[in-house]
Amino acid sequence: MSSLTQVSPSPPYLFKDPAIVEATLMTLLARVKILEDRTSCDSAATSTSSKQVLHAQIEHQSTESLLPNERISVVNLIPDGEKTAAISVSEVESFEDVGLANTILDVITSYGVREEQSQGKPCEARKKFLPVVLECLKAEAPIKLILPAFPFKSPNRSNKVLGALPDLGEAIALETLQGLCDNIQDIYEHGAHCYITSDGLVYNDILGVDDLDVLNYGQELRDMAKRRGLTSLKFLRLADLLAMAPHRSSDTRSRKLSTTEKHVTCIRREFLARYLSPGFDASVAIKEDIDTRLTYQGYLRFLKRDLEGWEELRYDEARKPISSKKSQKMIGDIAKRMIARGAAFAAAIRDSRNLQIPRQFDSTTFGQIWRDPMALDHCPGLDGSFETGHAEDFANTHDLIYLHGRPYYYREKSELFDWGDTKVEFEPMYPCGLVIRPSDGPLSARHIPMGKVKQLSINLSPIVLRGFQDTLDEDVYLDKAHEAGKVLPWSFGIIQKVKDAGDNTKQGNNVTSNEAMPMHFDGMFKFEEIQDPVTGETHRVQIPPGFQFFTAPVVAPEGTGYTLFASSRLFFKYLRAPYSAERFEKIRWNMDNDGFWNAKMKDLPLVVRHPETNAPCLRWHEPWDETKTKFSTCTVTLSNDEAEIIDVITKLLYDRRVVLRFTWRKGDWLVNDNTSMLHTRTGYTSGCDRELWRIHFD
Repeated sequence: MSSLTQVSPSPPYLFKDPAIVEATLMTLLARVKILEDRTSCDSAATSTSSKQVLHAQIEHQSTESLLPNERISVVNLIPDGEKTAAISVSEVESFEDVGLANTILDVITSYGVREEQSQGKPCEARKKFLPVVLECLKAEAPIKLILPAFPFKSPNRSNKVLGALPDLGEAIALETLQGLCDNIQDIYEHGAHCYITSDGLVYNDILGVDDLDVLNYGQELRDMAKRRGLTSLKFLRLADLLAMAPHRSSDTRSRKLSTTEKHVTCIRREFLARYLSPGFDASVAIKEDIDTRLTYQGYLRFLKRDLEGWEELRYDEARKPISSKKSQKMIGDIAKRMIARGAAFAAAIRDSRNLQIPRQFDSTTFGQIWRDPMALDHCPGLDGSFETGHAEDFANTHDLIYLHGRPYYYREKSELFDWGDTKVEFEPMYPCGLVIRPSDGPLSARHIPMGKVKQLSINLSPIVLRGFQDTLDEDVYLDKAHEAGKVLPWSFGIIQKVKDAGDNTKQGNNVTSNEAMPMHFDGMFKFEEIQDPVTGETHRVQIPPGFQFFTAPVVAPEGTGYTLFASSRLFFKYLRAPYSAERFEKIRWNMDNDGFWNAKMKDLPLVVRHPETNAPCLRWHEPWDETKTKFSTCTVTLSNDEAEIIDVITKLLYDRRVVLRFTWRKGDWLVNDNTSMLHTRTGYTSGCDRELWRIHFD
């Protein structure tokens, strides 16, 4: 066997997962086999005809032993006839790509819902999808994620869902998918696209859902994604999979949905004719395949609720009651039809030219029907978490909230949302935060009850007050800060007006520049001498402010100057083993700054308890070296735990499930809890007039 060109090994952590080891070894063995076959040719292979034989030999190897890039690799033989095949640069790069591919799969699997018994075990799907990701890396193309989902709302609209159109559940789901793509973009420059291929028209006629309901639901999803700027999400209809112009998404954007509705029957008939196999027996598949059986059992569970209003399941044609046994059999027959349609839909996806599925693609069944936004309502709680359930679960204990005239979500009841004659609407942000707007015409900020805003911010930060008048009146702004709590002055006064000062020297301050900033909390350098009442000893104690109160007189150009807010609650929710809040609470850390912030700080607690909720809150300042700033640098070390935790913290703080990337609008007010939240800023255009005002209060 010829010797391989030296390749940099992948980082050791990649090979702790047995599934990764297996997939990587399969990759390497395939390449070794190819190189052995190449070098087995006689030296006469340098002739033109022999080269053709060698190419033919490679082309006719089993596709199972080839990685995607082998199909297009070029073989160069040594001119002097030696039996050594040169490895192309692209082949060497593919070895290095294994590390990146596995990191991308780490991101994807971190979003997965896995059954309890499989927690901690390697994800078997990795060895299937590693070659697929490698093919994308080879082509320098976005990772293509295909999600058959978002069919329509449950047909049970009396006590299961709020209506026929998308609501907060879909908004959270779409934001989560965009966040997944963004997290991939952070580590792979070409990012990812998520293709939502709606299966609504595959099943709706079986379940008694009107075609127009399916089309309206899909159109509202598209509009929702556009309003929210979810640019990595792509939507495909059944006609797109079948390439049936003029009914494809690209051909119907300017047409009325009714035009497409008239042809739904034709589209569905064409789909069934092409892909519904006459030889497919759902009963046999359920019996012989565990995944199909579990899917079938899931269908039985939710169909009982979805179809409970069906007259056909209660009475026969003569209006005589149907027995429970017969009703259950009818539901079972519907579930089997759905199994058959699902198999046909998977075949249509694999065959679609619009999606260009790699040859390695295979559908994956996870064994359960997980809770989804199409069949559930989402209820935000006062602690910032979301609870899911059916509409009837919340109807008597929660308030039904409307947005744009439509029922949007149930909300936990609280007097904090009762603003009396000050009429406002509340809309949750993703992944954290709450927007409050006037709902009944112009409204002055003078009427905002700041005490309630402050209380809401403890668990729901940041609280954005948008669309109010008088927010840029400095006297009103200051008065409302005093109403919220005890205002904390600094050496520069009460209001800090943050904008680019134009000082680019080492002694300049990155806060008053246009640079991006590290993740931090305010008051990092604010200390007070506290005397122990028992011993009389004096200790220097860090006393950061409790809250920040911002307004935005001038905003940065679109797409720049975001303020990022990272939630400690969400940080610890997504912190994975072997790390935990309990472990982090024991960690002490140190920080060494130069330049404007020149200071050395030691033995700082990584976690503190919130004074109101007792929840664990991260106290952190992101390391910031000279590659990121021309101003003060910051070195961080841990006193009593592994240094790798620094990278774990930094990575998770920027995870889209943890951090809100907030875009300012002129005149916004924003109140943020400085204990439960960390924050930072992205860079913006030099010379931009972006300006924020900030007041601290307790």
